[in-house]
Amino acid sequence: MTTKAAFNKFARGSFFLILDNLVNLGIGAIFWVILAKIADPVVIGQGMVITGLATTVIGFTGHGIQVGLSKYISEYDARNMPNTVRRLIRNGIKGGLIISAALVVAISLLSGQISELAYKDESLALLLVFSIATFVPTQTIIWVLIGAFQGMQEMRYVTAADLVFQLSRIGFALFGLLYGLDVFGILLGFSLASLLSLGVCYLILLPRAIPKLATDQKEPEAKEGMKQVTRFTSFNYLEVGIKTIAVQLGVIVLGTQSFEWAAFYGLALLISKIVGSFSRSVGMALLPAASVQMTTDSRVELRNMVSTAVRISTMISGFGFIILVIDPSYFLNLVSHKYVEAALALRILAVAAIIIAMSSIFTALLNASNRAKEVAKIGFSSAMTGITLTLILPHFFGLEGAAIAFLVSAIVNLSLALHKLRKENITATSRSMLRPAFAIISALVVGQVFVMFHQVLLGVILAIASYIAFCIVYRVTTKVEIRKLISIAVKSKTTE
Repeated sequence: MTTKAAFNKFARGSFFLILDNLVNLGIGAIFWVILAKIADPVVIGQGMVITGLATTVIGFTGHGIQVGLSKYISEYDARNMPNTVRRLIRNGIKGGLIISAALVVAISLLSGQISELAYKDESLALLLVFSIATFVPTQTIIWVLIGAFQGMQEMRYVTAADLVFQLSRIGFALFGLLYGLDVFGILLGFSLASLLSLGVCYLILLPRAIPKLATDQKEPEAKEGMKQVTRFTSFNYLEVGIKTIAVQLGVIVLGTQSFEWAAFYGLALLISKIVGSFSRSVGMALLPAASVQMTTDSRVELRNMVSTAVRISTMISGFGFIILVIDPSYFLNLVSHKYVEAALALRILAVAAIIIAMSSIFTALLNASNRAKEVAKIGFSSAMTGITLTLILPHFFGLEGAAIAFLVSAIVNLSLALHKLRKENITATSRSMLRPAFAIISALVVGQVFVMFHQVLLGVILAIASYIAFCIVYRVTTKVEIRKLISIAVKSKTTE
C-alpha cells in the first residue's frame, strides 16, 4: 500500500469514527438529558450507578480484546489472511464470554452486599443482577466485533452498530419510564438495545466486513502465534479495565453519598466526553493504520500522519472545549436548574477530556509498536492515581473532588505516554501539539474578559471568532489540508 493510500485510509477511518463518537456520545448525552427531564434525579442517579458498575465489568470483558483485535486483524487483513481473521474473532468471542460469565456470577453473588453496605438500598440488588446478566455478555461480543471492524478499517460498521444501539435505547428506555418502570425501565432499555445491536453486527455487518480468499489463492502463514496475540491482549485487558474503573468510580462513589450527586456528575462526565471525541476517534483509527505502517518500516510517514492527526483533531475539539469552559452552567440549566450544581465539575472534566483524548492517540502508537506492556503500566499507574484520589476527594469536595481526581489521572497518563514515546521517535512534533493549545488559550482569555462583565453570550461568540482567527495566525491548519481531508472522508473507496 502506498503512503498516500495509507493516509487516505486512515483519514476515512478517522472520519467515520468521529461520526461514530458524535453518534455514541452525542445521542448518549441526549438520552440522559431526555430522561433527566422526565425522571427524578434520584432515579437517574440509580440508573447511572448500576450502568456504571456494568460498564466497569465490560471494561475487563470486552474493551481489552477490542484493542488487541484492532491491531492484529489490521496486520492479517493487510496480508490477505481472512481465515486467520475469522479464527481471531471466534477466539475473542469465546474468551470474552468466559471472562464475562465468571464476573457475572461473582457480582451476582455479591449484589446483596454491594447494594446494602454501599448504597443502603436492598432493592438495587435485583436490578444490578439483571443489568450484569443481560447487558454485559451482549456488550462483550459487540466490542469483539467492533475490534474486528476497526482492524479491517471498516469504521462505517462501527458507526452503524452504535447508531442502532443509541436510537433503540432511547425508544426502549422511554417506553419503560412512561409505563412506570423507573430504574428498571432504563436498564431494560440498555439490555434490549444491546441485544438488537448485537444481532445487526453479527448477522448483517460481520459477513460483509470479512474479506473472502480467492479459491486459487493460498493464505500465508501467520508470523505471530496465538500466545503472542493472547499476551498482547492480556496487557490491554488490565490497562483498559483499570482505566474503566477510574472513569466510572466517580459516579459509583458519589452514589454512596447521594444518588442526585451521581446523576449530576454522570451527566457532566457525558457532556465533557463529547469535547474529546474527535481525538479519541483519531486514536482508534490510528492503531490499525500505524500497525500497517510499522510492518513496512514507514516511520517518517507515520510521524507526519501522527502530527497531522494531533494538530487537526485538537483544533476541532477546541470549539466545544471553549464553549464548555466559558459557560458550563448554560448547558446544565437546559436539563434542569438542579444540575447547575455540577457546573464547576463540568469545567474541570472538560479539561480532563482533552487530555485523555490526546493520550489515546499516543497510547495507540505504543500499542502499534507492540508496547502493550508499557501501555498497561501507564494505564495502571494513572488509573490507580485516579482511583485513590476518587476514594478520598469526593468526601471533602463533593462533585469537584471527583472531577479533580479524574483530571490528575489524565495528566499522569499523558505525561507517562509522552515519556515512553520519546524512545520510539514517532511521537507528534511539539508544534503540532502547541499550536492548537496556544489558539485555545488565547481564545479563552478573550472570552473570559467579557464573562467577567456578565456578557456571557457575547463572550462565547467572540471567543469562538477569536479562536478561528488564532488558528489562522498560528497556522494550525490550512485550507488545502482541510479540503483534502474532507474529500478523502467522503469518497466511497480509497485509491490505492
